[in-house]
Parts: sequence; structure tokens; C-alpha cells
Amino acid sequence: MAVAVLLLLLLSALAGLAAGRRRAVIPAIAAVIPCALLGGAEIAALAVLAAAGLAAGVHLHRVVAEASVPRAG
Repeated sequence: MAVAVLLLLLLSALAGLAAGRRRAVIPAIAAVIPCALLGGAEIAALAVLAAAGLAAGVHLHRVVAEASVPRAG
């Protein structure tokens, strides 16, 4: 189970890194409630972790994008 959780975090962070938009995080966060209703507390926790990983990937994308653009001045 721990390996599955780590793999989920890794894949969601990579998806966020590839997407690079905060709008991509909204559906993942919105999916937490149906996951909680249909799958229970464990599935909801995994959905929260996946959404957090996706948000971290999006943030990393922005940090890398800002660091790679040369600043004028």
C-alpha cells in the first residue's frame, strides 16, 4: 500500500509539472468529495494526496519557468 501511495504522489506531481496550470488542480480537488462518498476515508485520503501532488507539480512548473526566463535589467 505504501508503494502505491508513493507512486500516486509521483505520478500526480509529474502530471502537475506537465500541465503547469492551476486550473488543472481544480478538477482534482473537486474529485475528493465523490471519492470520499463512494470509496470511503482511505480513498478520500489518497485523492487528497493526489491533489496535493498535482498542486506541488504545478508550483514546481512555475518555479522552473520563472528561473529559466532571463530577467531584463
